[in-house]
Amino acid sequence: MRIRTGVIAAVLMVATGAAAEDPRTEIKLPAEVRAAFMEHMRDHMDALDDVMVALSDADFKEAAETARERLVRGSGRGFGRYLPIEFREMGLGMHRAAAEFADVADAAAVERTAADWKETMAALQVISAHCRACHSAFRIQCSTAERGG
Repeated sequence: MRIRTGVIAAVLMVATGAAAEDPRTEIKLPAEVRAAFMEHMRDHMDALDDVMVALSDADFKEAAETARERLVRGSGRGFGRYLPIEFREMGLGMHRAAAEFADVADAAAVERTAADWKETMAALQVISAHCRACHSAFRIQCSTAERGG
C-alpha cells in the first residue's frame, strides 16, 4: 500500500507541475560523468535489490557478499570531485552502513533466530535510510531532452 501511495504521489507531482518546483539541491555533472554516475547509482539500487532477494531466500552469506562487493566501496571513478561535500558524506554513510550490514549478516547463526532476522533487517534499513535521505536532498540535473523540452 505504501509503495502504491508513493507512486500515486509522484504521478500527481508531475501532473500538477510540482516537479518543476523541486526543492532538492540540483547537482550538475558533465554529460560523460553524469551517464557513468547514473549507471553507478542504478547499480546501487540493483545491489540493494539483490541483497533483499538473498535475504528472501534466507541466504545471509550471499546478502553479505553482495553488500561487500557492490555497496561497501565507491566506484573509484572520481565522482566525488563533482559532488557537494554533503552528498559525499551521505554516500560514505551508506557505504559504512553496507559494511555494518555485511558484518551483521555474516554473524547470524546458521540456524537463524528471530533476533538474527531482526538485527539483519535493522542493519538493512540503515542502508536504505541513507539512500532515502540522499534522494530526498539531491537530484541530478537532467538534460532538456529528458525533461521533455
